Amino acid sequence: MTARISTSTRTTQLAAAQLDTWERDGFLVLDRFLDPDLLAALRAGYDDILLGRVAADGDRMLGGRIRQVMCPSTAHPVFADNPAVAAGLAIARRVSGTAQAHRTFDMLIDKPVGHRHETPWHQDAAYGAHPFAAPGSAIHNGTIQFWVALDDVDEENGCMQFLPGRHREPLLEHHVVSGRPDGDERLLAVVQPEERLDLSRRVVATLPAGGCTLHAEGTPHYTGPNVSAGRARRAYIFNVGPVGPHPAGTGA
Repeated sequence: MTARISTSTRTTQLAAAQLDTWERDGFLVLDRFLDPDLLAALRAGYDDILLGRVAADGDRMLGGRIRQVMCPSTAHPVFADNPAVAAGLAIARRVSGTAQAHRTFDMLIDKPVGHRHETPWHQDAAYGAHPFAAPGSAIHNGTIQFWVALDDVDEENGCMQFLPGRHREPLLEHHVVSGRPDGDERLLAVVQPEERLDLSRRVVATLPAGGCTLHAEGTPHYTGPNVSAGRARRAYIFNVGPVGPHPAGTGA
């Protein structure tokens, strides 16, 4: 059983049990991460960018399939600095046991109603080289990715799914699913995940709006298409880790 905890941007202390879960599973599910005012502000900023009211240079299609806005913090003030990032930094410093944690990357991922593409099973560490990092490489897990749900999410509209306990093993073999192999917008996937991963152990991270997940670079994860009848799936993602080269991942 994977621990779920309730927190907010004002309560960022993790109990010893949650730290043990992080070490064992390589991810955590936080049912409450944003307070209502911050959730509303992030939704408004997200829609400003997605609807073109605010121009974002990083607006692109991941693998030609999934709308991804890279570094919204350079385009909109609500993403430049907000209490969610401060909370993420506090949690990351607690998890890593070091004060050397900084936001290293951020993005928005949009899967609107009717979006038919999955984000396939992958590990963020695979994005550390072009077209992908060598299979069997050691994974350092120095970067933590926070995936913040701006809408209620479940399996139907494409919530995060994780494989627990695989993050400390060598990197799995990946391949380019779509996009240019030498391009930053490429989409990677684990080769034959049904054979290389025990998908019967997957954890479906259902969340209310304002909740989030956090995972390590080596944690296999996946999101499905949005097949819901009428529910958006807006995700705000940021990475926290040491300053220096790091794999961005797709954000799912």
